[in-house]
Amino acid sequence: MDTKSAAAAVVGARHVRAGRNGQDAAAAWSDGDTGAIVVCDGCSAGAYSELGARLAAQLAIRCLRDALATVRPRDVWPAVRDVIGSELAALADQMLGDRAQIVHDHFLFTIVAAARRGDELAVWALGDGGYRIGDRTRVLGPFADNQPPYLGYDLLGDPQRAHVEVTDADAGLAIVATDGAVELGLAQFGSRRLVEHPDALRRQLAIAARAVERVAWDDQRIERTPAALQDDGAVAILRWR
Repeated sequence: MDTKSAAAAVVGARHVRAGRNGQDAAAAWSDGDTGAIVVCDGCSAGAYSELGARLAAQLAIRCLRDALATVRPRDVWPAVRDVIGSELAALADQMLGDRAQIVHDHFLFTIVAAARRGDELAVWALGDGGYRIGDRTRVLGPFADNQPPYLGYDLLGDPQRAHVEVTDADAGLAIVATDGAVELGLAQFGSRRLVEHPDALRRQLAIAARAVERVAWDDQRIERTPAALQDDGAVAILRWR
């Protein structure tokens, strides 16, 4: 049962208009009957939270790749969390300033990840976003007072409770997404072509983030349809037979 994967992140229309960097990140890896996917969404209140999101996505996918060689999917998440936390803490220690402010500015991000090996699939999340297993979608959040749990709080000695789901791998499909992409509906990302063509997923997200303009010649005006993806969006997909 060969596993295929894809991941992409794009800047949402609202951030393009504001001239802001995209705060979402995604990563994927697969080999044989094993694979992992992850998406991260930087906190909008953080001045540079895209930094933490992108670092975390890459740290997580590396750790998942290494851990899945010997560990079942249901057991990999503590190691992933420890690696991300320790690597970011070491980086924070090299930066000038108060650690709490450094974390707030750089390292507040949500994370949703999934891992599959053989006949087992596991999903792990801290914060909002969502995932889809087969034809079943789970939306995470919103959270009270618009304050989702962040892995970055581990660096401040205040670890938050993670959402974990473990199931069998019969579904043949797992999708993880940040909250902006969840609003588009995850069913549309189930197509096999999105993991078979290297740039198909990014293109689909980019189209969703673009407004459409049409000239109505009879009325002598331009009709504009707003972009479906206003927030940044990140999606990662695993498919297997």
